Amino acid sequence: MIQDAIERIISPELIEQARAIIDRSQKIVITTHMSPDGDAVGSALALANYLRKKGKQANVVFNDTPGDNLRFIPGSRSELVFDNQRDGTPDTHEQAIQAIHEAECFICTDLNAPTRMGDMHKEVMANGAPKIIIDHHLEPDEAAFDVIISHPEASAACEVLYTFILQMGDDSLIDQQIATQLYCGMMTDTGQFIYSSSRPQVYMIVARLLQEGFDKEKLHRDLVLEPERRTRLKGYVLQQKVQILPASKAAYFSLNKAELKRFNHQKGDSEGFVNMPLDIYGIQVSAYFREEKNFVKVSLRSKGEFPVNLVAQKFYNGGGHRNAAGGEFFGTLQQAELLFVKAMQLFANYLEK
Repeated sequence: MIQDAIERIISPELIEQARAIIDRSQKIVITTHMSPDGDAVGSALALANYLRKKGKQANVVFNDTPGDNLRFIPGSRSELVFDNQRDGTPDTHEQAIQAIHEAECFICTDLNAPTRMGDMHKEVMANGAPKIIIDHHLEPDEAAFDVIISHPEASAACEVLYTFILQMGDDSLIDQQIATQLYCGMMTDTGQFIYSSSRPQVYMIVARLLQEGFDKEKLHRDLVLEPERRTRLKGYVLQQKVQILPASKAAYFSLNKAELKRFNHQKGDSEGFVNMPLDIYGIQVSAYFREEKNFVKVSLRSKGEFPVNLVAQKFYNGGGHRNAAGGEFFGTLQQAELLFVKAMQLFANYLEK
């Protein structure tokens, strides 16, 4: 069987620690980072469905509603949301609070620190129930969690989660829906298997998931479908907003609240825009700054060895991976942009010649 060839990357000790917590917990809350992407949504939903098949009362609580661009992931709009942000979805704040307060265990996917949960992290951390993370980000907050299952070499949190289920002895519980959710997380976090997916392990797991018979081609088609407003916003960004720093081999752009309103920006509409400048010859680093109510959302991407995670940590209260990171800046868009120009000068020695 394919699963027999998949490497057991999680230590047996961590598996047994997690098993003990899960076995004695009936009410389990699964959560992930704010503004959840495909890997966050896929891993949280797949884990919840897996635990439900084990007889647990599992609730996914998102800090905020997944964007419309993730509707193709089965179940992406079916769980509790802590802060609905007046986005038209049903208000489930009170149910989310109740689930957090009653939880006997928390399992956090695709995050490495409590603050990445968003505003609800205070409610989660106030509950003294054990906390497990299943993640692939660098530098997990060891003081905040009881069991840390973290593998930065993995393509996605969904890859780590599949391995966790396998090592728990529960591969047989994976059905078509769970397989689809795991695949969606891996597919989106690797840019449809372009980035961070050179290890054979990735494709052995994909082969195992495909045995459940979901429509892979449809998922890929649905991933790239977009509303007209996103297409027009994309054109506006490319034509009028992208700024090039030739000496720094970098590009950046920003969108203010007036521009977002002009294009009727909905959550998820600008997902992936930060990658676009990397298609320009010679560009190794890209930054996107989006004006929010009380801060500037920062997205950073790079090629090669340039560590945008260090830029995010030093300048933007954030972090992430070497080639994909983000954070928040508490100032103006112009200040955030000027800081990026300065950062590129300070980190120039990381650029490929």
